[in-house]
Amino acid sequence: MPLYGYIGILVPMTDGTWLNRDHEMPPGAELFRSDRRFFLEAYSASHGQLLLRSMEGEDALGRHHDTTIEILFKPVDALSIEAFLHGVTIRRATDDETSEIKGSLAGVSGDDVRVFLIDSRDTTGYVIARAVGWREGVLGRTLPSLFNGPSRYTPRWPHQPLFGLNTGLSEASAEELVQALRSPADERRERFRFVHVLMTRAAEGDGAKVAGSGVFLTREDAEEARAVLAAEIPDCWIEDLPVVL
Repeated sequence: MPLYGYIGILVPMTDGTWLNRDHEMPPGAELFRSDRRFFLEAYSASHGQLLLRSMEGEDALGRHHDTTIEILFKPVDALSIEAFLHGVTIRRATDDETSEIKGSLAGVSGDDVRVFLIDSRDTTGYVIARAVGWREGVLGRTLPSLFNGPSRYTPRWPHQPLFGLNTGLSEASAEELVQALRSPADERRERFRFVHVLMTRAAEGDGAKVAGSGVFLTREDAEEARAVLAAEIPDCWIEDLPVVL
């Protein structure tokens, strides 16, 4: 089966499909089709990434879906799409369509800058990017995205759908943090708040032991505690970590 085929119900947490070479997506080819409802979940301007999502559970049409589907474009040079899409078909623009759309935009050129047409009901939008891919699986309650999970290269727990500059739009208030402690255990966690963890490194045997000393809601409180602790354990510092709400 060619890579530019239809997506079906897959086993939870799939690696999905990633297309970034011309032979995988010739001009005019249909790459992806789904009758599910998608919405614009995130855009990372710092890394030029666009994420569309169709959530598991009940949709607005009364249908139940067991999986989440996410579509990622990167790096994005330009786009013109609706925020909510009722059914999605993605196809690589033909050479004529590519020339017409690129010609209407300033500063968009290069053979590896591809035009993807997004058909949804009676509308057609576009995303100009170098690659597109999708994943389907069960999205864990504390995971922000199927495309931004834990990594050995970035040990901090991901707290936003896409890697990149944190805009703070999904950062919770202290009141929301308290409310989250009282919310149902099975509620989906989509927001975060940074807390400030006071860390220490102290001699132990032939080596050193790194341990957490305390967690503080404000940076000021953490700095005050560090000043006190430094008299006993000079090697101490503050780590800012996200609490997933």
